[in-house]
Amino acid sequence: MKSLWRALLIYSGAAVLTTWPLAWHPTTLLGAPVGPGDPFLNLWALGWGLHTVVTEPFAILTGAVFNANIFHPATGTLAYSDHLLLQSVALSPLYALTGDVVLCYNVLLLLSLALSALAMHAYVRTAVGVESAAYLAGLAWGFGSYRFGHLLHLQLQSLYWLPLAALVLHRVVAGRRRRDAVVLGGLSLGLTATRRGRGRLLGRLALAAVVAGGVALPVGVVYLRVQQEQGFGRNLFEAAQGEARVSSYLQVPAGNLLYGRTGLLHAPSTSADARGAGPERELFPGFVLLGLAVLGVRAGWRSDTRPLVVAMCVVTVTGLVLSLGPDGVRPLYAFLHRFVFGFQAIRAPARFAVLVMFGLSVLGAVGWRELSRHAHGLGRLLPAPLAAVLFVLAAAEWAHVPTVLAAAPARRTAVGEWLRTAPGTGAVVVLPVGLDSESTPAMVQSLEHRRGLINGYSGQRPEFYAALVDVLSTVPSDESLLTLHDRGVQYVVTAEALPASPDSPLHLRATLDGASVYELVWTPEIEARLAARDGVLPPEPGPIPFKEGDRSEYSVRWEGGVGLEAGRIVVSVEPSRYRFVVGATTAPWVSRFFEADDRFTTVTDARLFPLTHERDQNEGARHVTRGFVYDARAGVVRSGASIDDARMPQAPALPLDGGARDAIAALFFSRTLPLSPGARYQIPINEAGRNLRLDLTVTGVETITVQGQSRQAWRLAPTIRQRVERRRTPAASLWLSDDARRLPLALEVNAAFGRVRMELVSHQDGR
Repeated sequence: MKSLWRALLIYSGAAVLTTWPLAWHPTTLLGAPVGPGDPFLNLWALGWGLHTVVTEPFAILTGAVFNANIFHPATGTLAYSDHLLLQSVALSPLYALTGDVVLCYNVLLLLSLALSALAMHAYVRTAVGVESAAYLAGLAWGFGSYRFGHLLHLQLQSLYWLPLAALVLHRVVAGRRRRDAVVLGGLSLGLTATRRGRGRLLGRLALAAVVAGGVALPVGVVYLRVQQEQGFGRNLFEAAQGEARVSSYLQVPAGNLLYGRTGLLHAPSTSADARGAGPERELFPGFVLLGLAVLGVRAGWRSDTRPLVVAMCVVTVTGLVLSLGPDGVRPLYAFLHRFVFGFQAIRAPARFAVLVMFGLSVLGAVGWRELSRHAHGLGRLLPAPLAAVLFVLAAAEWAHVPTVLAAAPARRTAVGEWLRTAPGTGAVVVLPVGLDSESTPAMVQSLEHRRGLINGYSGQRPEFYAALVDVLSTVPSDESLLTLHDRGVQYVVTAEALPASPDSPLHLRATLDGASVYELVWTPEIEARLAARDGVLPPEPGPIPFKEGDRSEYSVRWEGGVGLEAGRIVVSVEPSRYRFVVGATTAPWVSRFFEADDRFTTVTDARLFPLTHERDQNEGARHVTRGFVYDARAGVVRSGASIDDARMPQAPALPLDGGARDAIAALFFSRTLPLSPGARYQIPINEAGRNLRLDLTVTGVETITVQGQSRQAWRLAPTIRQRVERRRTPAASLWLSDDARRLPLALEVNAAFGRVRMELVSHQDGR
């Protein structure tokens, strides 16, 4: 025990040195290279958990803690990312004494580094039996490139559980104590058990599984419910954006003293692209550790550590293969993505590199033991000076000091204090509302008042949020004010003053630190006036050119890629004349990257205004069903798990522009319009709650080739206009047949990734 305390002291010192000057300024600096973004997200999550543990501890047991305040009025939002609840429980005494969430964040970071190293130290000392080897593995595990590449991800620093689980597993296999099985909680490794002891071992592992299930079930149920309700998940293409490359294992963070600051193994941020550099791809383990690991495999294979070497080789290879993501061993990753729960939520497969580092740390310790003990004819005892030089060289390869640490956010702000004591319990929105990390300062500030917050940032976001961001970019428009009303927003915080108007619900309440706080005060007169807003109204539909039973099949070809067919789309009019169905499936070669078997159904009235829209999306392991109900009279659209969802009337309402149609209804509506060269139409579109506008220009009649045949067709140039233009709008052309049917013959879209062409393959007339 004395040696472990000594090791803890050494690792604590290493944690202080490698994060300097954080320990000297634990309340004014934040242990991350940046503030807004993931560090502020984790600071908010930790603060939410700490406050809950101290003030409402039973909310942890009931799961109410997951109903955090961001993305109001969505529920379960703490489960949109890592919850940090165990860490919150551990640090709650410190928070109760100080009330300082920044201090708790920094203490957690320092402890995570030191305790991770100590946990590996304890495991290696037990499994390998050499104290110096334990120090080597502890430093490698606790202070390698992976740690400091992910310094902005506090949740990834809590890696003490992996060597601790391995240590307890080692004890379970050794048959020491039943309580070790309880601590293990479900992990098993029975490869080294003898036949006589196998039954007893299986009993202990069964006990561990029961304990693990009991501990994980309450949290797992919340994550499963949120995933099913919101349809969270990522396809293989998205996962590939966060995968590692083999070259990633030769890259270090900028703060690495030996290779980063000199530029020898660091890819500068100016040359980084989505798949090139960055924290997910700074995975260098160290040349010395690699050499010792190779020696450990070679020498340990024939020694008493062979079972350990075999296990660590499996761990290392598994971590390496999985870290390469879908572009590594694709069949394996695709299988896991489809059938293993949680795999479809993985954004960055590169983080499986933690298994590589775990395996190399243990194998390096075995190699160190074999080298220093002159095992199996490898030579005489390693001279002490040479051993010291080798150890120092290994440590030098891991030495990091952050190039910069972010300034800590203020724990008390004038706006936060004002909102905390302001009357009413309504929600808050901080303008402008962003889709990304720009919302995280407002999240941190919300820890002061804990009101519902419209803003949010996390690993996932609710399906309505993008539409909400668009609407709120127009504050104080009538539409945006009605949206705030429907979401129960009481206060609006903005750095820029809003226009004053006597008939506006916005009333200025305070100006603090350059921010203005407005309260929304509603009267029946104001509500009636705003509800009478006008939008861009399209013309009435002309003669209906389609029939029940119409069915058109289209091929989709990515002509900017390999020129192969990428999938098929089927558009049909079902027996009810105004029930339109679009089915989309990907070709087998595309399914290796993005697998889809989707079905979209829209039901309209006789004027082709949508009544309901349903989505059934099957994209690999991701299965999403959503229903949308359009209420043109009330000017809102609501969404839920399905159109028959009993909770639909209470679902959050988003504004529906007058005359708006969903994308499918708009396609069929456009076929009814009178066409003439130069004609222009504006068609309001509401896509999944987002109000857009389709500008449609008729360029004229031309001859096109469809499936090798020449056809006369009207060419239309459709352009989607958004309230918030986030990227360049791709150019598109749509061709409708030059006859009474106005049948879509082809659609071509030119985007940054190349040209996509949808072309009619077959058409079947209905009755």
